[in-house]
Formats: sequence, structure tokens, C-alpha cells
Amino acid sequence: MPNQSRQDFKSSLKRILGRYYGLAGIIVFLVGVLLRLAALGKTGFFWDATKDIGTFLAVAVAIPFFYEKLIKSEEHQLFLTELEELLDSKFPNYKIGLKLYEDGRPSISEKVDLLLSANSEVVSLGIAHRSLVGYFEQRPAREYKDYILDLLRKGVVLKYIFLDPDGEIAKLYAQDRGEVELINRIRTSLDAVKSLKSEFDKLGLPGRFEIYISSTFPYISATCIDVNEVNGRMLIAPYLYGIKRAEVPHFHILKTEHEVMFETYWKSIREILANSRQV
Repeated sequence: MPNQSRQDFKSSLKRILGRYYGLAGIIVFLVGVLLRLAALGKTGFFWDATKDIGTFLAVAVAIPFFYEKLIKSEEHQLFLTELEELLDSKFPNYKIGLKLYEDGRPSISEKVDLLLSANSEVVSLGIAHRSLVGYFEQRPAREYKDYILDLLRKGVVLKYIFLDPDGEIAKLYAQDRGEVELINRIRTSLDAVKSLKSEFDKLGLPGRFEIYISSTFPYISATCIDVNEVNGRMLIAPYLYGIKRAEVPHFHILKTEHEVMFETYWKSIREILANSRQV
């Protein structure tokens, strides 16, 4: 084949491939936008993930593609640096799959979003569960209680583990923390959730609201979602000396991203649950 013919063939091939690359970029961008639009106004783990995937496709995949095709090569590095900074600010944990709540306990809406992602089981480990009782007693039903009822209608089993207020460990912990009212607060919380359990049981819903009392100090607070499923996840916070429990940083672990850490925490929580008594 003459040299001129080879050059013409290569030029034609580049133009054809360029069109296909352009089409692929447009498709990816449109898919990302459509996913974002579909998730607008929706809540829950699935829709949050859909929003993030849509944003990632539109911003992290399609836009760099168009930039590669349209912008001068000497500006590429500057653009990519700025894009990485944008992703870090929008999704600070997208590289490591670990969501942090550095300022303390997540908001009630964030907690609801986590709970609504449950398909089968929620295990909540704590000492007095005062925030839980507050959600039921001090907030409108539409902010929390109605969602718990939705989970029970869905067939989800809710298990709440309290520290035994009559145990020696609870008394020692209260003394060490200087919380003279802690024992009474645990008892008050237990009375409140027992009343809720009675109310929920009368409804005859598919799910169950279960209460457990443990004589073992938990060392962490934890909300575990569907731990036996592939997409298991948990919200964890250690108990730190000298820090209010509500102000301790929390972190959200995905089983698919940090399986060893996830299973290690669950092994401890499972042992506490197994050695607890149901009331």
C-alpha cells in the first residue's frame, strides 16, 4: 500500500474512532445525569449510592474524557488536579470507603437513612440508649417513630442491648465517669423501650422489637445493619474517657470495603449479644 494511502487510512480510522469515543463520553455523561435525577428527593442508602454513582459518572468519568479531547494538553494536569480536589471536597471518603463523623453522633436524619437501609436485622449496642428514647419521646413521630414502624412492617428484627443497671460493672463505670444518675437513666430508658415494645407487639407486625440486657461492658456503641448479608454495615463509636458519648467521633464501616475490621467488631458484638438476656 502506498505511503499516501496508508496515511489516508490512518486518518480515516482516527476520525471514526474519535466519533465512537465521543459517543461513549456522551452516553456516560447522560447516564450520570439520569441517575442523579432519578435519586432526587429520595432517601435511604440505595438512593444515596445512586446519587454518588451518578455524580461520579458525570464528573469523574465523562468530563475528563471531554477535556482530554477538547482542551490543550499543557492544561491537562492542572485540570486533573482541580478535579481531584473537587472530588475530595464532595466525597471526602470515596478513596477509602470509610465515612467519618468527626464531630460526634450523626444527626437523626442520618441515623434514619442508615436504619432504612436494613433488610433483615438491626443490632444496636449501647449503655443507656438515651438518644434512642429521646427520638421516640421528644421528636415528632414523622421524624423517627414512623420509620421504625416501617421497618417492622418490612419484617426487620430490631435488637437493642443495654448495660445491666443492677450489675457491678455499671456501678463502677458510673463512679469512674462521675455520672451519679447513670444507673437511674438506664432504668428509665429500659422502662421506656419496654413500653414501646408492648405497643409494637400489639400491632402484630412481621418484624420484632427486642430488648437485651448485658452484664458485659460494651466498650463501644454500635448500630449494625444486616451483618450476615454481603452489604452489611455498621456505625461504630468507642467510649472515650473524659469525652461525652454524644461527642465521640463515629465511623461507618462497609463490610464490602473493610471486611476484616467489620468481622472483628461484629465478633465482639455477637459475643455480647449471645451472653445477654432478653427481656
